[in-house]
Amino acid sequence: MVKWQTQYKTTGLQVVGITYPPTNAAAVRRFARRMKVNYPILYGSESTKKLFEQTETLPVTVIIDRKGRIVERIDGVIFPDEFDAKIKPILK
Repeated sequence: MVKWQTQYKTTGLQVVGITYPPTNAAAVRRFARRMKVNYPILYGSESTKKLFEQTETLPVTVIIDRKGRIVERIDGVIFPDEFDAKIKPILK
């Protein structure tokens, strides 16, 4: 996600991470620094999870278009071919 955010931010990509289960702020900051995260990370909750997720598989990638509509959902790790097929087409 870090690589894609860097590469495609000028074409409209905005990655937003959401923690789940919620964890403490210090642990999230350490993780973000260690992984060089270049996008916002929000703290999720059970109600946040219910907005996007109907299974126990994590991570989940939810693709939201420019109009705010959920257009795709990928359960588990997202691979480059999925990014190319499902995200690139909706970028500017």
